[in-house]
Parts: sequence; C-alpha cells; structure tokens
Amino acid sequence: MRVLVLGGAGFIGETAVEDLVRTSDFSEIVIGDIDVQKAQKLVSRLNDPRLTMKAVDVTKETQLLESVRGFDVVTNALPFKYDLAVTKACIEAGVNGIDVSATREQLELDSEAKSAGVKFVLGCGATPGITNILARRGADMLDKVSEIQIAWAAFRCTAPAPGLLHTTLWEFDPRTEDRVYYADGQFIKVPPFSGERVVEFAKPIGTQNVYYVPHPETITLPRFLPSLRKVEVRGTWPSETMRFLRFMNTFGFYRKEPVEVKGQSVVPYDWMHDYMMKCPEAKETSIWAYGLIVEVIGSSKRKKIKHSFRTSHPRMDKWGGKSAYARNVGYPLSIGTQMLAKGQVNATGVIAPEAAFNPSEFIRELSKREIKVSHRTEKAV
Repeated sequence: MRVLVLGGAGFIGETAVEDLVRTSDFSEIVIGDIDVQKAQKLVSRLNDPRLTMKAVDVTKETQLLESVRGFDVVTNALPFKYDLAVTKACIEAGVNGIDVSATREQLELDSEAKSAGVKFVLGCGATPGITNILARRGADMLDKVSEIQIAWAAFRCTAPAPGLLHTTLWEFDPRTEDRVYYADGQFIKVPPFSGERVVEFAKPIGTQNVYYVPHPETITLPRFLPSLRKVEVRGTWPSETMRFLRFMNTFGFYRKEPVEVKGQSVVPYDWMHDYMMKCPEAKETSIWAYGLIVEVIGSSKRKKIKHSFRTSHPRMDKWGGKSAYARNVGYPLSIGTQMLAKGQVNATGVIAPEAAFNPSEFIRELSKREIKVSHRTEKAV
C-alpha cells in the first residue's frame, strides 16, 4: 500500500508523517511538498526506508493529477484553499483521499466521487475531525439526536505557518460567509465575536470564552445526522491572538481596498498578514495545547439526555513542546488515513468523519496516542 502526503513537510503534515512512519504498515510513504529542502530534511531525520519525497506544486493542475496517480491513498495536509483542487484530482485519478480540512465546494463533488468509486473523507483533524467523531459517538448512544454543541480552544502561536495564520485571520474575518450556526433547517449567519459562551476545557487551558466560528461541522453534521435541529461551533485562540483579532476588526485591518501611506499604496490586510509572518512575537505563546468539548443532546427511552465529551492530552513539557498542538491535528489525520487504507470506510463519495469511521475504534486509536476522551451523561434541560 502506498500513501502520498501532500504538504507532508508542513507544521501539521510533518506530525501526520511521523505517526504514519511509527504506526502504519504502508509499504511506501511519500511526502509531496513544494518545499523540497524541508521535505528532504524530514526524510533524513525520520530515516525510514519506506519514506521518500517528491516535489509537488498543487497549483499546477496537470502536475497535481499526475502526482496522485498510482497511490492507494492521498492525504491532504495543505491549507484549505487547496482542498478543492486536491479533491478533484483524486476523483479524476480514481484514488481514495482524506483531508485535514473541509469546504462546502468539496461536498458538491459527492456524486462525481461516487460515480468514480472514490472515497474522500473531509475534515479529519481536531476540529473538524475529532469533534465529528465524538458527535457521532454521542448520537449512536441516543435513540434520536436533536442538538450538538461544539467548543474548541486551539492554543498555539498566532503565526506558526502561512496557512495557519490565514486560518486564524479567516475565522474572525467580518467578510467570512460561512460563519453560521444551523437551526431547524436554516444556516444563520453571525458576525465575529458573537455567541459568547464560557466553557471549561481540560488543563492547562481551563476556563475560556468561546465564540461562533465558521467550521464545517455545522454543514456536515446535519447532512449525515438528519434528525438534528441545531448545531453550533464556537472556538478561541490564546488571549494574545484574540486581542489581536479584535484589534483587526476594530481598526479595519481586514480591508482589502488599498490606502496611501507615505506615498505608497498599501492593502491593510496584506500588510498585516506579511508583518505577522515576520513578527517574532507572533511565533511565541506560553501554552501549546488543544482542547475540545462536544455536547450531544437528544432522547433515549423517552428521556432527554446530554452526552458530554472532553479531550485531554499530556502537558507540552511532556509531549514535545509545540507538538502538543500539532499532534491533536496530525494524529487523527494519520488514523483516518490508515483506516481508509484498510478498507474501514464503507461509504463511497465525499463524506465527513461522522459518516466514514467507527467512532469507538477511532477513539481507541486516539487513546493509543495519549489523546484521551472523557465522557459524562446527564439529564438535558
């Protein structure tokens, strides 16, 4: 079995590759990345005979298509702006794939994937990803599921990599169209920093204020769990990042229209993005961690029940510093890749983790990697 990991030399892709090398039985693991030097360094560091690299520029359609041909699985760890191109290439090449993120446009390729006999799993990171698995686990424990509440705290620096900085900015961009929650068949658009809620994550994150974010669980969960009447996703970053995002909103730094500064034409958003990638303070934060909470509400034996799930993992000083964040995203991507390769995804087409995987088996695999899931059951109000 052969796997191609696109973006495998990146911040998240590297962690997925490390786990594939350590735990999988693939005969060949190929890092596909435009950064050849970085990919070669990773191959040398991991020093596994199954591991090689190839230069792949996913912006070149023909090159991408030829790159994915012949593999059993393609794993996409690239920023979400490349998701659609990778999905199209996998369908055309007849290759199964899995993605760390998810978009509406990918779901629209479902019929094409089914016609091609391709299985393509969306959003298999932390959120989306682990959250979808926990939502499905809770739904399976109920006779009928009606509501799912998701909260996440992604504790990393503001700008660890260009794609992750873009994600951070996009989450709270006032122009983002997909910042919605789902209620009674409708997607309700909401502004940044709305829907504030106080939740208690596992230590060291602890109590945090979370806000509506544009995450695909609001789109995929009602699609694959049709009895749902409400889905909400809220999230937060470390306090310094949240202060920065409020500043961006307050003083119009999300503007894409040029302004003149000392005789030079400057686009505020582009200037700020480029500055943050060079700013030393944007590369640091005191805690690297990831916290997830999923509440699944419904009925069982005519009683209204709430199943609550919360994740935890070792402290950063015991879990590789910055890796304490990346492992929460890269590990589920590796788990999903291996389950897909082993034929443990029964449905064909473009699907999300809640429709693709056995949640109990997935949670067991997380536990083997020290990502623990606690569960509490109580009467729902």
